Amino acid sequence: MQRSIDNIIECYNCGLFIKKNNDQIHTQRCPRCNSKIKIEKKQTNDSLYYSISALLLFGILNIYPIISLNINDEELKATLLGTVSILLEQNFFFVSLVVFFTIVLAPVLNSLVIIFAFIQDKTKIRFFTDTLLHDSFHFFKHWGFIEVFVISIIVTYIKLVGMVSSTKFDIGFYIMLAYIFCFYMSNIKFEGKSVFEE
Repeated sequence: MQRSIDNIIECYNCGLFIKKNNDQIHTQRCPRCNSKIKIEKKQTNDSLYYSISALLLFGILNIYPIISLNINDEELKATLLGTVSILLEQNFFFVSLVVFFTIVLAPVLNSLVIIFAFIQDKTKIRFFTDTLLHDSFHFFKHWGFIEVFVISIIVTYIKLVGMVSSTKFDIGFYIMLAYIFCFYMSNIKFEGKSVFEE
């Protein structure tokens, strides 16, 4: 006679197999060692909504300038993709490639992987294998450094305040902050174990 093991969980501290208590409001504890038992969370749609919002904000982000400078009555504006093109114009090919990959490509592909994972989880459509999506999610998640870019903009702003006529954060900077929030929330809310059956 076969029994379902879906309701059986293992204590990671002592190795005891315990029946999962779904009715319990509080955290379940191991009867042998009294340690907390981590229950796998069900995947919600929050991560999908945050990913779609992040992609929409990223599109808007590339329209508006992030920072504006006024040097000798000449106004200079920098956008996200504009910084990559400026680096290319200055012959910093490797730096521009790294910047493009870490602040543009990796975050966008991370959001797309989450969206494709939801599509494949909820429908019978299979664009990619679960292994490829799983590996891509973790790879792009660790290679997205958009927050480092924001910190560098803030440091640049502080250094330029006394050197140029006027320096100000433009609307693109505030859109970038909203984008970073949605990007990180999509990664935090994404339950890979539930989707990829790890």
